[in-house]
Amino acid sequence: MSQNIDRNDQQSLSDDEMAQLLTLLGKVDGNKPLGTPLFNAISPLVVQSAVEAVCLRLNPEKKVEVYLIQRSLNDTAYPGEWHCPGSVMRPGEDFDDVFARLEEGEFIGKLSQKQFVANMNNPREARGHFLSVIYLCLLRGKTNLRGAWFPVDNLPNKTVNHHKEVIIPSTVGTFMAMNICKFL
Repeated sequence: MSQNIDRNDQQSLSDDEMAQLLTLLGKVDGNKPLGTPLFNAISPLVVQSAVEAVCLRLNPEKKVEVYLIQRSLNDTAYPGEWHCPGSVMRPGEDFDDVFARLEEGEFIGKLSQKQFVANMNNPREARGHFLSVIYLCLLRGKTNLRGAWFPVDNLPNKTVNHHKEVIIPSTVGTFMAMNICKFL
């Protein structure tokens, strides 16, 4: 049973395959996690919006440290690599929804401050094209962290490259400007 498919944007799918794909995608609840295989299949087809929550602090020696989490060894994009907590926005979510998920899942604690830093366009990310919205975040009180703190000038060798090269450095500049009196 073939549907009338607009062929102005040519794909390598037949009309029947396209109709079947559209029917199957219509069954996906965008408000729930897609799961890794479906996410990896869809990500290269659309620009994803990711929220990056970069937590920084001053250690007792007044050196800036960043909180990182290590990905599992079976992660399909960055196996075993360290990264700043973050998440792709789901349909219908706002930034507070994403931060609430991160507090529960990646921080296991509350964020006391969320300061917008920058947007980063990353069309060559391993899983597809991502637009990252970078926030400087501070953790409130004692937390049950699942990651670790690292000096920003001595990150683990296996740190996700665009976190090491762009996301963390751009956030450090904002953090230092906000805390300049603490460095004097």
